[in-house]
Amino acid sequence: MPVTWEQHEKQLDDPALCTLLPVRDYLDGVMVRTNGALVAGFELRGTVSYFASDEERNRNKLMLGALLKSIPEQSMRVQVRYEVLRDIGNLLAMYSDQRSSGHEVSSALDGVRLEGWHRNELEGRYLRPVLHVYFVWDPVAHHQMTGKSRDSRPNWSLSARKAIERSRRKHKELVSEFESLLVGIETSMRAADLNPRRLSDQDLFREAKRALNPSTSDTRDYIPGDAFIEYRSAPQQLANVSILDETDSYLNVGGLLFSVVSLKELPDATFPGILRELIALDFPIVINAHFTIPDQTKVLRGYKSRLKKMQAAQRDSRGGLRVNVEAQVAEAQLFKVQQEIIASSVKTAKLSLTICTRTSNPVTTRAELDEAERLLSNRRQQLLYAVARMNGAKAVTETLAKRRLFFSALPGMAEEDRREHDMLTTNAADLIPVETPWQGTPRSPFFLFETPYRQLIPFSPFDPGLSDANMLIMAKSGGGKTFMVQQLLSMASRANPLVSIVERGDSYKPLVELMGGRMITMSLDADQTINPWDLPYPERQPSKDQVAFLKNLTRHMLGDSAAPDSDLLDILLSEAILRTYKRAAIRPSNPIPTFSDLRDELAQWRDQEKNQRVTDEAHLAAIKLRSWTGEKGIYSRLFDQPTTIPLDHPWLFFNVEQLADDPRLEIAMSLLIAHATAQRASGRTGQRNITVLDECWFLLDSPVLAPEVVQLFRTARKRNASVWGVSQTAEDFVGSQTKPRIHGAGIVKNSSTKIIGQQPGDMTALTEHLHLNATALHQIKQFSDPHKGRCADALIVIGEKAETTHTIRMVPTPLDYWICTTYPRERLYRSWWLSQRKDMRILDAYRKLADAFPYGLADSEVLPEERSVTDPKGAQN
Repeated sequence: MPVTWEQHEKQLDDPALCTLLPVRDYLDGVMVRTNGALVAGFELRGTVSYFASDEERNRNKLMLGALLKSIPEQSMRVQVRYEVLRDIGNLLAMYSDQRSSGHEVSSALDGVRLEGWHRNELEGRYLRPVLHVYFVWDPVAHHQMTGKSRDSRPNWSLSARKAIERSRRKHKELVSEFESLLVGIETSMRAADLNPRRLSDQDLFREAKRALNPSTSDTRDYIPGDAFIEYRSAPQQLANVSILDETDSYLNVGGLLFSVVSLKELPDATFPGILRELIALDFPIVINAHFTIPDQTKVLRGYKSRLKKMQAAQRDSRGGLRVNVEAQVAEAQLFKVQQEIIASSVKTAKLSLTICTRTSNPVTTRAELDEAERLLSNRRQQLLYAVARMNGAKAVTETLAKRRLFFSALPGMAEEDRREHDMLTTNAADLIPVETPWQGTPRSPFFLFETPYRQLIPFSPFDPGLSDANMLIMAKSGGGKTFMVQQLLSMASRANPLVSIVERGDSYKPLVELMGGRMITMSLDADQTINPWDLPYPERQPSKDQVAFLKNLTRHMLGDSAAPDSDLLDILLSEAILRTYKRAAIRPSNPIPTFSDLRDELAQWRDQEKNQRVTDEAHLAAIKLRSWTGEKGIYSRLFDQPTTIPLDHPWLFFNVEQLADDPRLEIAMSLLIAHATAQRASGRTGQRNITVLDECWFLLDSPVLAPEVVQLFRTARKRNASVWGVSQTAEDFVGSQTKPRIHGAGIVKNSSTKIIGQQPGDMTALTEHLHLNATALHQIKQFSDPHKGRCADALIVIGEKAETTHTIRMVPTPLDYWICTTYPRERLYRSWWLSQRKDMRILDAYRKLADAFPYGLADSEVLPEERSVTDPKGAQN
C-alpha cells in the first residue's frame, strides 16, 4: 500500500513494534531470523543446588563449563533466559483435579485453602521461575569456519516454483545440519543435570508472545501468514502490544514499564551461586545472559601480544630489568591463561549480562503511572545493589540503548549488544543463571507448600518418582510437627484415603471428629478389641508375613527372654500358629482363631518326634499366655476377643495414653493397631492408606517387635499405603551412640521423605543416618520457633540428594489453624467456644471462631471470657 513521504519519515523515526522484531518465520521446530539464522529453544529444569555441598557445586560448574566449550566457535550465540513470573501457572487447577472425595467438610476446607491461594496469586505473592536456553546458529558463519564451499551453480531459473523448491531444499539442509549440532549440545546439557526439553516452533512463538506481553495470557498458535485472507507475518502475529512511551529510564510497553540494567564491571572473582541473591529478588525480573565462543586462534594471538607488552614494560631503555609490579602480575596471569587455552582445558568466551525488570500491572491512569514509576525506580535500585554485592561487580542503568537491549532480551532474539565481557569459560559458567529452586513433584500435587522464596510448590509422597510413600516428621517439642501432620491430613482428605492415627493423647481429636471419624480410647476397661488373627479379605490362609507377625507378638507377650533357646521357640510358635488356623477353620461358626485357641494348642502340644524339651517349652508358653487370654486374663479384653472395631471407617484415631503405665501392653497394642489398620485396604479397592504413628518410638524398644515395625514401613508400598513416623529427633528412631536402636536404620532407609523442623543440640544423627551436609544442617539451625497462627518453617529432604532438599513453610488458613491448633490456651478457648454454640453446625462454629481471631490468641491479651473458663478438662478437647 503506498504511503506519503511524511508517513515514511514517521515510520523511520517511530517504527511499528513488529518491524523491530528480527523474526521471519516459525516452522520445523525452529525460529528463522531475518538475517537467516536458525534458533532452537529448550526449557530447562536448571541445577537445583541450594542445599548442595561445595563438591557438588564445583562438579556442576565443571559440567557447565564443558557445555560452554562444546559450543561451535563464532557461528553460534547461546541465550540463557531466566525469568521470574508473578503467577503459579495452572497449579491450582491441577490441585483441584486431584479431588475425589465428596465429603462436605473436606470440600469446605479445601475451598477455603484454594480461595486463599488464589487471592495470594492475584496479589502477586507467589513467584515462578522460568528457565529457557536458545541457540542462535548462523549457517553462513559456520560454513566459513568449516571451509564449506558455496554452490557455484545455483541452477537459477525464472520459474517461481523451482525457486521455491530450491529454497525449501536449502532450508531442509540447513535445519538438518543444525539438528546434528544440537544432538551433541543436548547431550552435554543432560550431563550437566539441566534436564532439557525441546521447544516446538509453536512453543517458541507462544514464549516470545508471552515475554512481549506478560500481563495477558494469549495461547493462540502461530498460523502461517498465507493462511489469512490478508497476509500476516510472524512479527505481526507476535506484536499484540505497542510502545506507548519511552523516557530516559524506562519503556512503556502495553502499559507495563520496563527498565534495563546491564553488567558494566565484572566481579573480582566468581564462584558457584554468585547470582543467587539476584535470582532470589521478590519481583519480576528477566536475567538475560548470552555468550559466544570466539576464534581461539585469534584470541591466543591477542594474549601473546599482550604478554609481550607486559614483558617489555619490565625492561628499561637499555634492556635491563626494572621493577613493575602490575606488569609482573599481568604477565603471570596471561601466561597461565595461555597455558590453559593451549592445553584446551578452558576457552575464552564473550558474555553479556542484562537484567530487565518491570511493573506487575498495566497502568491506565496518571496516578497509577506515578505509582508505577516509583515502584520501578525502587526495583531498579534493588537490582543495582544486588549486583554490587556480587563480589565487587557493578551494573548501570541503560538509557539510550534500553530499547535495543529490551528486544535483544526477548526469547531467541539475542544479538551482539556491545556489552560483552571477555572471560574464561570457568568464570562464565558462574555467571550463567541456571540455578533454580526445587519445583516439587509437578505431576502429583497431593499437597501444596509455600516456601520462603515465595513459591507455591506441589508435593506428593505417592509420586511415581519416589520409591515409597513413607515419611518421617521430626521437630522439637513445640516445633509444630503435630500441627503440620494435621494440615497434611486435612489436604489429603480430598483424595478420600483411609486414615489411621496412633498417639499418646488426643491432639488429633478435633480434626477427626470434624471429619466424621471415630476416636477410640484404648484401655483395660474398654470394650474395644482388635483380633490380631484376622485375615485380610478374601484370604483364607495366613501369609508368611501374618505368621511372622503373630509369632513376634506372641514372643512379646511371653517376655523378651522367654526361652534360653529362641530359635526353638520361634519354630514351635510358627508351627503352632499354622495348626491353630487349620483347627479353627473347621469350626462352622467362627473360623477366625484367637489367642485362647493358640494357648489350647500349646497346652495340648505333642511333639511329632516325642522330644520332651519341645513339649515342655510349649506347655510353659501356654501358662505364660494366661494373663493375655481367657476370662481371668487381665489383657484378654484387648487381645482375646473377636474384633469389635469397624476397621473400614475412613478415619480412625486410637488414643493409647491410658496404656502408658504398662509399657509392655502399650507396645503390643500400638503395634497391633498399626498392623491392623495398615492391612485394612490391602487388595480391595486400591484406596490410599495413611497410618500416623505419633511419638510411638517406644515400639522400637522391644527387640522382638521392632522388626515388625520395620516390616510395616517396608511393605507399605505394596499396599498403596503411607506410614508417617512423628517424633522429636532422629535419635528417637536410630538411638544414640551409647544406646543405638539397630532397627531404626531400617525405618530411615524405607522412608524416602523426611520433614525436619527446629532441632536444637547435637545433629550427629542427621549427618550419619540422613546424610545431610553442612548446608542443610545450617539451615535447620536457622529455623526459629513457629509463629503461632501464621507460619512455621521446616526442611523437606527426599532421598539423600541435595537437589530434592528444600525449605517449606506451612501457612494455615484461619479455619485450619483453629481446627488443628495444639496450643493449650487456644485448645481451652476452642472448647469453651464450641460448648457455647452447640445449636450450630460445628464447621460453622469454627468459621465464626476463625473470623473472630484469624491468627489465634498467642499475640492477644487475656480475653474476659477466658477468665470465666474454669473447667480444667476443657484444654483436653
